Amino acid sequence: MTFFGLEIRRPQVFGGLLLLALALEAALASYKTPLSPEEVQVLDRSVEIAGPIKPELRKDPVTDSILMYRVTRIFEPSFDQLQEEGRLRFLPALYRLPFLVFGLWLGGALWWVSRRLFNNEGGYVALALFCFSPLVIGVSSMVNAEIIAAWGLFGVVYTAIGVGHTLYSPPRRWPPRIVLLGLAFGFTAAAHLGAALLGVVLAIFFMLYLSPSGRKRAAIAVLVMALMMACVFLWACYGWNASLLNSLSQAGQQLRPAIPKGGIFAPWFQLRNLPTVALMSGALAIFLAWKRTRYFGNWTPLLVMALLSLLQFPGTSPVIWMAPFAFVFVGGIAADLLESKYRSWTQAMLLGMVAVQAVLGFSLR
Repeated sequence: MTFFGLEIRRPQVFGGLLLLALALEAALASYKTPLSPEEVQVLDRSVEIAGPIKPELRKDPVTDSILMYRVTRIFEPSFDQLQEEGRLRFLPALYRLPFLVFGLWLGGALWWVSRRLFNNEGGYVALALFCFSPLVIGVSSMVNAEIIAAWGLFGVVYTAIGVGHTLYSPPRRWPPRIVLLGLAFGFTAAAHLGAALLGVVLAIFFMLYLSPSGRKRAAIAVLVMALMMACVFLWACYGWNASLLNSLSQAGQQLRPAIPKGGIFAPWFQLRNLPTVALMSGALAIFLAWKRTRYFGNWTPLLVMALLSLLQFPGTSPVIWMAPFAFVFVGGIAADLLESKYRSWTQAMLLGMVAVQAVLGFSLR
C-alpha cells in the first residue's frame, strides 16, 4: 500500500501500532495528571521569554531551554478560550502535546535507525522497549526540555554517522545530510547547550573515524557548515535578538561537566523498569562474551552510553538522553541472537520480557 508516496508494508504498520500505544499512554497520563509547579513555572516564563515579546536574558542559560519556551507558546492562546468554555481539564494535555510529538518523533527516528542497522526484528525490539518504557512515557507526557534534547542528541549522533559514510560519495550528494546535521545541532542547542556540546564531540569522533582518509578535511568543513546552520537556527529561536550572545557567554562560564552521582540512575531500578534493565544487562553480558556482536553498529550506542554515564551537565537527566541508545543496543544484540541457533529461546524470552514491561508500564503509573 502506498500513502502520500510512502510505501506502507507490515513493518511500517507494526511500528505505527507501537508508536500509537506510546501516544495513547502518554496522552492518558497528560490528561490525568495536573500541571506540576515546575511546569506552571515554565508556562509562566514562556510568556516573558519566548513569546512575541523581545526575548530577554534567561535566568540560567544552561538549564533553561529557549526551544522549550517557544514550544509551550504554541497553545498558550488557547487558555482564555478553554476557560470561557469551561474545559480547563484539557489544558494540561494541550500544553504537553508538543512534547508528546517530540517523543513520537524520537521513536520514529529510533525505529528508522535500528531497522537499517539490524533489520526488522532488531527494530521491533528497540521500538517496543522504547514505546513501553515508563521513562519515555513520563518525559513524553510533561512539559520538559529533556525529550527535545534526547531527540536532538540521537539525531546528531546518527546523522553524523550518515554524513561520515556519505563522504565516500560525490560532493553533490552531501548537502541533504549537511542540512539534517545542522538542524539536529540547532534543535539540540536550543533545547540544552550541554547536550549540543556532547553532540559536537561525538560528531567529530564519528565523522573523522568513518570518513575516507583523503577527506578528513572535508569532514571538518562539513561539520563547520552544519554548526553555522545551527547557530542561525538558534539565533532564530531567540527572535534574531542580540541576547543570544549574552546568554551563550554566561552558559560558557557555567558549563562544567562532572561525573554523575550514582543516584541519578535510580529511575532505571524502579520495579516498572526492571524487565528493560534485565534485557540491557543480558545484552551487555552477551556483547562481552560473544565476539560476533562486537561490531560498529553495537559499539556505537554503547560508546555514547558510556560517555553519558561519565559526564553530566547542571540540571540534566542523562538517563533520558541515554535511553534511546540503550534500546538500540538491546535491539542489535537481540537481532544477532535471532540469527543464531538460539532463535526460538530468544523469541520467547523477548516476547515475555516486553509483555511484562508493557503490563508494568500500564499498571504501575
